[in-house]
Amino acid sequence: MNTNSDIGMVNPPNLQNVQQINPTAKQQANLEEMKRKEKRFQTFGIGSFLYALFYTFCLYHNTSGITYPFFAGGTLLFFGYFIKKSKSSSADDNQEQKKAHINNIFLMVCIVVAGGLNCTTDSGVLIFFNKVLMYILMSIFLLQCWQDLTGWGIVAYARGCALMLCGAIGSIITPIEDLIAKWKLRLAKHEKKENPEKKRIWSSVGIGLLITIPVAMFTTILLASADAVFWNILYSILTFSIDIDILENIGVVTKILFYILIVFVSCYGIFAYNTEPRNIKKIQEATEPGETNMDTFIAITVNGVMCVIYLLFSSVQIFGLFLGKMELPVGYTYASYARRGFFELVVVCIFNILMVLFTMAYFKTSRLLRILLSVICGCTYIMTISSAYRMILYISSYQLTFLRLLVLWGLVMIAIVITGVLLSIYNQKFSLFRFFVIVLSVGWIGFSAAHPDYWIASYNIMTCGDGQEYDSHYLTKRLSLDAVAALPKEIYTDTKSVYWKRAKKYQKQTKTFLGARTFNFSRAHAAKKINNFSIKERMGSS
Repeated sequence: MNTNSDIGMVNPPNLQNVQQINPTAKQQANLEEMKRKEKRFQTFGIGSFLYALFYTFCLYHNTSGITYPFFAGGTLLFFGYFIKKSKSSSADDNQEQKKAHINNIFLMVCIVVAGGLNCTTDSGVLIFFNKVLMYILMSIFLLQCWQDLTGWGIVAYARGCALMLCGAIGSIITPIEDLIAKWKLRLAKHEKKENPEKKRIWSSVGIGLLITIPVAMFTTILLASADAVFWNILYSILTFSIDIDILENIGVVTKILFYILIVFVSCYGIFAYNTEPRNIKKIQEATEPGETNMDTFIAITVNGVMCVIYLLFSSVQIFGLFLGKMELPVGYTYASYARRGFFELVVVCIFNILMVLFTMAYFKTSRLLRILLSVICGCTYIMTISSAYRMILYISSYQLTFLRLLVLWGLVMIAIVITGVLLSIYNQKFSLFRFFVIVLSVGWIGFSAAHPDYWIASYNIMTCGDGQEYDSHYLTKRLSLDAVAALPKEIYTDTKSVYWKRAKKYQKQTKTFLGARTFNFSRAHAAKKINNFSIKERMGSS
């Protein structure tokens, strides 16, 4: 009985101690969490806000102005500085990651060049894909700064970028949480240092103001009734107004503030998500390469059947299209036969690349499978040449358009990409994703820098010298101001033409407040050429 009573007396104090310790530990954990959030807001808050102002100044209602290369360079400097300041990157902790610095330099150069090209063209398609290239390369750059990418494949890169960006979007409320934590800590510190005498003074002042308001209003009304001069002075003060139409500008101000807010929370969310160790680990675990444990004979069967079909088709291309030694179907001429099917072949070429990559990623490799994949790559070369040959014949008959020129560029890129795929079949350590990034980035930058619309107009007008009529609708309606330098004067000087209207719209835009941001080399050159001709025409008529 004594033992039981002793035990009964000892247990309750232990439970009380546990109950006393747990709340204290929980409060301490909450305090540490709030301090961590406060430190994060101090690190990224002001920087994200300044970047939001910079972003808005450069790009608000300005999709292709002179500020674009400055925006690209400033963005790289901003993220580079704060990534280094956060010290959350694993880049400096891994010897292999240091080799990626060269790749980072390439990415940064391409981002700045793509941004610079945006202010040298009027083509909406080029501007759009320049932006797409910039944001893709920027995502890869950020991923490379925060993650160790050793051994990553194409699927891992895509999954890592998706997780990083989706996590950033999911963290858009983080700045609000961090700001609340900072405010709570500030209030707690203020309560500890609060002076009772100072609190009494402020309370007395507040009570005095509450008493003063009705007394002052009553007295002022009596004095205004007693003196007409005082009434006039009081009336002029109360009815004072500034001649500004607030309703006219409130919409613009609201849009700008919303723009700043979106950029701020997005930028802060990127840092908040990607500097958390658990999120870095989450991305690493999600991008770990899986085992290629699917049965090889499934891949051999599928690719074997495709090889038979592709070899038959390639034989038809060689003997029927290139050499012209096969009998054509009834109703077909050689020219009509050759001008069909280029878009379908482009789709098949892209499908072949995806099929080979999928097979390499998820199936066990073998010698026979590598041979089959090599045959598919070889047949894809033939399909690429066939599609390009058909497109060239089609252009020679129906002239050049942007889409047809883009198809030719795409076929060149497919041929180079297939080469990289073929190398990766026999060399597992070959970094295929980086090869894709380099090839496609350089290829698109070169295509964009060439100003395709100018060459389209030049080619179509040049072919008219052989007695062929050019497509007047396409030349007068479908091209950008990049083509003005190659167009006849009667096309772009007509006041009803698209080129004349776009040039005048650009000139009007540059004369607005901060209109210098929208300066564009291609539009400025075209507007100057149109204006010079208009001046000469007016002088000649006078």
